[in-house]
Amino acid sequence: MLKWCAHCQQFIGETPPHADLGITHGLCRKCAGEQPDLLSGDEYAHAVVLRDIFQSLFSAGRRNDFNAAGPLVDNAIAAHCRPVDILVGMIAPMLYEIGSAWEHGTLTVEGEHEFTAYAERVIDLIEARMRMAWSQPVRPRGDGCYFLMNAPGNIHVVGIRILGLWLQNQGWRTQHVDEVTLLDALSEPAMEGEPKTLLVSIALPEQYDAVTTLVERVQALPAPHRPNIVLGGYAVKTGLVPRMPGVKLAADISALGLD
Repeated sequence: MLKWCAHCQQFIGETPPHADLGITHGLCRKCAGEQPDLLSGDEYAHAVVLRDIFQSLFSAGRRNDFNAAGPLVDNAIAAHCRPVDILVGMIAPMLYEIGSAWEHGTLTVEGEHEFTAYAERVIDLIEARMRMAWSQPVRPRGDGCYFLMNAPGNIHVVGIRILGLWLQNQGWRTQHVDEVTLLDALSEPAMEGEPKTLLVSIALPEQYDAVTTLVERVQALPAPHRPNIVLGGYAVKTGLVPRMPGVKLAADISALGLD
């Protein structure tokens, strides 16, 4: 389920069951300390607005109606949703549901491609809003870089793009790599001794063997260049891949433990 703060409307993360895209509410750390009155009419109205925007964005995507997306995004921001929360708390789960529909044969390949194209355009829209907010530089989180890549054979780039924007919004440095450029990027002299984390998105269990080979190559690097490795994506979210020695499985963004 998608968990949002009932007071400030900030996306908190996902909570089991991960296959359920319903919206539930709690309090983020900041609002929990402030102890707001969650029974007030304003709090309930915010929750209803959030639910309706999520459903409307998803419906527009199924109709491939991009013209409806801009006003909906602006309405979400007006309701005090951060652009990054729209990405990780609305667009990413929509993509997950579309992938599930395709897997179960209730959506055609053409329909899946159309929704993905719609999502990419919405992400462009939201990224522009984010970069406007970044006119004041995001405060760096210190040393360290997150390397983002899809598993070999995973051609879906939208999810890893959303993750990169979320990390940047948190103040982390990111670098997108692939299986060709990864080892060179990790071994750059400028990166020696700096904390590194490799985030790999795996869409299907058939990609597991290639990821295993990739992980073995990375784990064989000398210690100064060897990163922590986190595996996420659809196949992890749905429990389709087994655990891998030395690798953390993250079913959702909130499981990365970056706070």
